[in-house]
Amino acid sequence: MRGGEPDGPALATLVHRLALAPPDLVEPTVSASALVADVAVSLDGTVLDRRVLRALDTDLKTAHRAPLVGLVCWLVLDPAVHEAPGVRAAAAGAGGRTGWFLRVVEGVQRVLAGQRPDREWVQDDVAREELARAFCRLGGVLPAGERAETADDRWLAVSSAYQRKVAQSMAVEVARAEELARALAEQRAKEAAAQYANY
Repeated sequence: MRGGEPDGPALATLVHRLALAPPDLVEPTVSASALVADVAVSLDGTVLDRRVLRALDTDLKTAHRAPLVGLVCWLVLDPAVHEAPGVRAAAAGAGGRTGWFLRVVEGVQRVLAGQRPDREWVQDDVAREELARAFCRLGGVLPAGERAETADDRWLAVSSAYQRKVAQSMAVEVARAEELARALAEQRAKEAAAQYANY
């Protein structure tokens, strides 16, 4: 359980903003590292050095990362997001807005890349909520008005990775139950055959 995170932006604000994202942000040809560099300058005047940009370019070579990064940039540029009291506090703890922003960019790629088709992040209600909640979690803030326990429960309800894990665990349990049922049926059949042979 998490605790102590300050209130970030309202979840509804993030989800609505994702629904309004320009379609080109989820195109694989978008230069996400250029977007990140531009957003850093917009946030606090930080000019990213070559080392950071090279590392970002390396990360973005993996499929399905650039659209997520573009959408994080889109979220961060909203004043309702970067001016939220919790975001300001989290940014101060990360050495500034750009440090906080880069942490969110890295985290969202790590947690969500490849979980869904790119366009779902803006077109599907549950996917938008998953990205919005990941954004808050990885940014060290709670959606405005939510307690940590509520935010955690709601995250698990929309997390595609968690839901996939649950489905896999259930499939393993079903397979075990079926195997046990087969073994018991075979044992009963052997016992019945043995009793029949003794008559």
